[in-house]
Amino acid sequence: MPRHSVRCLLLGSALPFLTVGAATAQQTGSPLVLDTITILDTRTAGSAIEALAGVSTVGEGELSRQQPASTAEILRRMPGVGATPSGDDSSVAVNIRGLQQMGRVVVTVDGARQDFWRVGHGSGSFYIDPDLLKQVTVIRGPSSNSYGSGGIGGVVAFETKDAADLLHDDESWSVTQRLRYGSNGEGWGTTTTAAGRMGENVEALTSFNYRDSDPYKDGNGDKVRWTGERLASGLAKLNWRVAPGHELKFTAMRQQNDDIISGSSGSSSPTLSRYDADTTTDTLSLSYNFSPEENDLIDLEIKGYHVGTDNRQAQLWPEDNIGESRYYKVISNGLSAQNSARFSAGGWDQTLSVGADYALIKGSSDADHFGAGRQELWGTWLQWQGQHNIFEVIASLRYDSYDLDGRSKATDSEPERDVSLNGNRWSPRLSLGAEVTPGVQLFASYSEGYRAPHLQEVFRKNGAHGDGYEPNLLLRPETAKSWEIGANIQREGLFLGDDFLRAKVTAFRSDVKDYIDTTRVGAVTRYENVGKAKLDGIEIEGNYDFGRGYVDLGASFVNARMKDGANEGLTLSNTPLDSITARLGLRAFADRLEYGVEYQQLGDVTRLTSTSETRYPKVDLVNLFASWHETDDYRIDFGIDNLFDKAYTDAQSGWATTSDIEQGRGRTVRISFTKRLGG
Repeated sequence: MPRHSVRCLLLGSALPFLTVGAATAQQTGSPLVLDTITILDTRTAGSAIEALAGVSTVGEGELSRQQPASTAEILRRMPGVGATPSGDDSSVAVNIRGLQQMGRVVVTVDGARQDFWRVGHGSGSFYIDPDLLKQVTVIRGPSSNSYGSGGIGGVVAFETKDAADLLHDDESWSVTQRLRYGSNGEGWGTTTTAAGRMGENVEALTSFNYRDSDPYKDGNGDKVRWTGERLASGLAKLNWRVAPGHELKFTAMRQQNDDIISGSSGSSSPTLSRYDADTTTDTLSLSYNFSPEENDLIDLEIKGYHVGTDNRQAQLWPEDNIGESRYYKVISNGLSAQNSARFSAGGWDQTLSVGADYALIKGSSDADHFGAGRQELWGTWLQWQGQHNIFEVIASLRYDSYDLDGRSKATDSEPERDVSLNGNRWSPRLSLGAEVTPGVQLFASYSEGYRAPHLQEVFRKNGAHGDGYEPNLLLRPETAKSWEIGANIQREGLFLGDDFLRAKVTAFRSDVKDYIDTTRVGAVTRYENVGKAKLDGIEIEGNYDFGRGYVDLGASFVNARMKDGANEGLTLSNTPLDSITARLGLRAFADRLEYGVEYQQLGDVTRLTSTSETRYPKVDLVNLFASWHETDDYRIDFGIDNLFDKAYTDAQSGWATTSDIEQGRGRTVRISFTKRLGG
């Protein structure tokens, strides 16, 4: 079926969302959580269905049902989002609306930026253990520029579990034990979480997770080389309400990944370089919140954080290189502050927010093909949000500044030397919303974003590609201009009296000026500003709940291509053009049992390198799921992913184009048991 016909079909299926309006009923088991309270694109609390932007959220109940082995399995079910583990490495790369990596998507864990990168096919951008998470929020497009510099593609915000999530009001302690098993190489895993309350003002949590997996098989039954891993992670949190309105939050998290990686994931070359990689990621953060009950003009948060990822590799092959080693280390230190003042004037309920953020990113390696150096990012922003009758307006302005410091490459006529790049820009946003009929809110938005060149793009040199990479000290920042129109819909009592519908439909277009990509001239490869990229499409996300069950739909159709330059008309690399997730869930036994079927279409993907273009066809997957829970005493989750054992390769993994096997995971059965005790 032609792509435009598929779009018309899916848009037609969304028309009921556009003709009905909003629900106040609460979901009992549906995984779609458009009404879950989260921190939105405005950096203020609200539900995704209220946002005047493309926002999706996955909560703890859906995370338990999915039993994800990787955060990629969570993210790629969201419209407009592509994600996958990076070949034979456990890091994850995220693509939002055609833009990914190198800071185009800001990834945070409890507000701390994740900026890791290394050299290699499928190099990912972050490590996070999904068993530590309670919620994942994705904000698509540059409207989320209050989250920090660079996110012209959007934001992925991970939130880890809190003690308050695991304690009842009358409890001082709880212990939760989760045991899981997965077929197809996943093996056993365990998560133990303890929470405690000391008096009325102190809460603490500790959590430990361990998982040991073997290489899995693809849909053809072939073992996918070096995909096993050993993962151990720990989380500690302390919340202290020092005085009324004053709260301190401390978070410490460590993740350790041990796996085998290759120089070109999936290649069958007998001389392929392979490494035993040990990766440790430490995240530390401390935040102070001041929000006095009697003063709506003060809602202050100050946060400082440190994130360090250390990737140590020992070479296992070829034989002549056994014992050689290399490392990649990236450290991000950051500080942010914001205050939101709420007041009413002139008939408008208003929120005035002001904030500032700073990040220092350092990358180092003993491999000379790594873009080592330091990057400083400064930003400040001002935002006004107002509501009056049926109208809502958001206006904001952000200022960004950056400095890059690194080393040039020595030439025959000039030695290596210290070099610096810098720049700055103002980026505005204006969003308008109107509730045109009860439960139907239409919105339109214009926003701009600014992304500094990445250290890897500016300073990468040498390597195995021809004569290697050359630094480019003349790279210009990318600037994005984005337009969105959409509708937020909620309605109850459609057909059965107690049923309800909620949905979000968004059409967008983004132009990215001075888009940066790899180019090859002769035997030399380097990053260049290759022209203007154009991204447009439509995203649909909705849930119809009829009590005994529900139907979820998430779909996106994206065009992401170069508008001009030498690559005019070419699709941006690793962009999932079309994706669909549809789910039918049913409930029984007073909602204790939830079961159903899920359909996933992973759209066709074009992967571009400096010398080749490879197209990966779409794949249709069917998954089954079931959950049984007795209040919060225990729950059992069961699922079968890729029921029909389809063979496919997800190009975003950076899998070698010469691989003789497929990369996608074949049929996998998962089951987990969770038991909670408290008192």
